[in-house]
Amino acid sequence: MDQRQLTGVILLVLALQILPISDTIAKYMSLTLPVIQVIWARFFFHCLATGAYISVRHGVGALRPVMSWRHAARSAALFLAVALFYVAIHFMPLTTALTLWFVAPFLLTILAMVFFKEQVSHVQWAAIAAGFLGIILAIRPSSTSWEWTYLVGLLAGVGYAVFLLLTRIVENRIPPLVSVYQTGLVGCLASSAVVATVWEQPAWRDWVLLAAIGIIAAIAHLLIIKAFERADASTLAPFTYAEVVGAAILGFIVFGDVPDLLACAGLAIIILSAVAVVAYNRPTEPAAAASDA
Repeated sequence: MDQRQLTGVILLVLALQILPISDTIAKYMSLTLPVIQVIWARFFFHCLATGAYISVRHGVGALRPVMSWRHAARSAALFLAVALFYVAIHFMPLTTALTLWFVAPFLLTILAMVFFKEQVSHVQWAAIAAGFLGIILAIRPSSTSWEWTYLVGLLAGVGYAVFLLLTRIVENRIPPLVSVYQTGLVGCLASSAVVATVWEQPAWRDWVLLAAIGIIAAIAHLLIIKAFERADASTLAPFTYAEVVGAAILGFIVFGDVPDLLACAGLAIIILSAVAVVAYNRPTEPAAAASDA
C-alpha cells in the first residue's frame, strides 16, 4: 500500500470514529427533545456548515440547487435513511442500530442484480445469506422479544441501500462537497417544514449540541470524500465497518450499553460477509456514496 492509499485509509478510519460522535449526541438529545427536531438539526446544520465552506471555496453561486429527479430521489432516500436511523437509536443501542444499518451492502448487491443485471456469484450469495444470519444472531428476534424498532432499523438500511443505488446512476458534474451539500437539501427542507409542529425551545447548551450533530457529520463526510480521492473504493471498503468500534465505545461510555457475546458474534459475521460481498463486486460509486448516518 503506497503513501497515498495509506493516507486515504487513515482519513476514512478517522471519519468513521468522528461520525459516531454525531450519532451519540443525536441519541442523547432525543432523550429530551422530539426526534424530528434532532433530525432537523442534523440536516440544517450540516447544510449550514457545508454551505459556508462551499461559499468560501467555490462562491455563493455554487449553493444554487441543481437537481434532476434522480438527485431529488437520492436526497430523499438519504433523508429517509437518516431519519429512520435516528428513530432507531432513540429506542435501541447504537451498535444494534448499526447492525441493522449494515443490511445496506447486501441489499445493494441484490438491487444491482435486479436493476443493472449484474451477475451475483455463488460466493456473494453465500455471503449475503451469512450476513442475514448474522443480523438474526445479533438481534435474536422472537415472538416475545421482537420490537417494531428493529423494523425501523432495517428500513433505515433499506433507505441507505436505495441511496447508494441512486448514487450509481446520478451524474455528478459538480465538486463532491457541493454534491453532499445538495444531497442534504431535501432533508433540510422537509424537516424544516414540519419541525415547528413539535418544536420545544432548547437551552443554549442544547443549541451547541444540536449544531454539533450536523457540523460533526459534515466534517466526517468531508474526510470521507478526501479518503476516496486518495484511495480506491476496493481498498477502503473493508475499513468502512470501523464505525462500529467508535459507536460501541461511545455507547458504553455515555449510555452504558454493552453488547453480549452473541451480538458481537453476529456483528462479526455481518462485517466479514459484507467484506466478502465487496471483494467479489466491482461497483464504481462516487465518493459521496460512502457517506452514512
